[in-house]
Amino acid sequence: MIGRASWLGKVLKPDSDTLAASINWLEKFVTPDADRAERRRVEQFAAYRWNGSALVHGMVRDISSSGLYLVTDERWQPGSIIALTLQREGPLDPDPARRITTQTKVIRCGPDGVGLSFLWAKDDPRSRQWETLLECLIHQTRPGDMQTLVRIVEAFAFLGQICPDGVVALGEWVSTRASSHKVLTAVSIALKAKLLLDQNPAAHPLSIDPQVAVRILEVGSATHEEWLHRYWAGLLITASASSSGDDAHLQFVEIFSQLTSIPIRIFTVVCTKSTKVLLQSGEVAAKRLTFNTEELAATVGARGPQLQRDLQSLASLHLIEKSAPTTSALLAVSETLITATPLALQLFALCNGHRGPLPDFYFADDPQAAATSR
Repeated sequence: MIGRASWLGKVLKPDSDTLAASINWLEKFVTPDADRAERRRVEQFAAYRWNGSALVHGMVRDISSSGLYLVTDERWQPGSIIALTLQREGPLDPDPARRITTQTKVIRCGPDGVGLSFLWAKDDPRSRQWETLLECLIHQTRPGDMQTLVRIVEAFAFLGQICPDGVVALGEWVSTRASSHKVLTAVSIALKAKLLLDQNPAAHPLSIDPQVAVRILEVGSATHEEWLHRYWAGLLITASASSSGDDAHLQFVEIFSQLTSIPIRIFTVVCTKSTKVLLQSGEVAAKRLTFNTEELAATVGARGPQLQRDLQSLASLHLIEKSAPTTSALLAVSETLITATPLALQLFALCNGHRGPLPDFYFADDPQAAATSR
């Protein structure tokens, strides 16, 4: 029997002996009347939609990596595009992390509802490869509930949109280096990236280099704290925005990958609290901050000498400049003076998904401050 990694490699990179068989096997994902990707019957799972005057919902009967069957009195024409929000049954959840919004296309009408395909699935070899990868992911992670399954589908549909040529690179990572936990963490990062883009539709990227995307997901998926996933999501959606190219963005990724939780907390506090000025050169700079050492340690959760080690780690990566008070030895112990470097300010903006000029991020709410600091 062919192992999963070997099988996936043959599907993603078919040789002359397996190409025809692979294409025939994949036809089931794009032929409306054929058996589709494995369907899973669901309970207490709903799809909400706007009908032009009110929010209405229907029950989802079954779902797969390529689409779903919606129980509804509506009978839309095949080919109609329907926007759905999927979540557990109940009132519409205000938390976007617990619901998924996606575009679907009507494939067929049944006696009690309609069959819908996810809009991202197209009848071309590349999208077939994405569906093959998706089926492998679902098999590997074995999601225990429908919400997890839908999150996987939506996340990799999104990755297929922003990194259309990344199926081979992502498939190789999934099949050789990614555990189920890492895959689900990568899903969390991708969905947070999608949410960041949905909040600013004009900033959608044209394309992300597959190697950059895989590196971000590979390193980011090793993090166990969910709040850090948003920073990795920011780095993901800014990957195609770097004016210096992919190599420059990878440098930011590698710098951030060297930080553990507490240094990132310090980095966040310093970049958030410092006063920024716009220099005549157009560069954004930060003024020095004075912290009570014990209060800083309590804020970021550091203990004893750990704070000094973490500050040194940030300084060694050129993210902060650290200096001691010059007035007395007592002050040198009780106070810590920290300046965020221009590199830190740029990295912080990227982690927050900012794709434009740096002054726009730091002075968006106070343009007069930028004008007076020149």
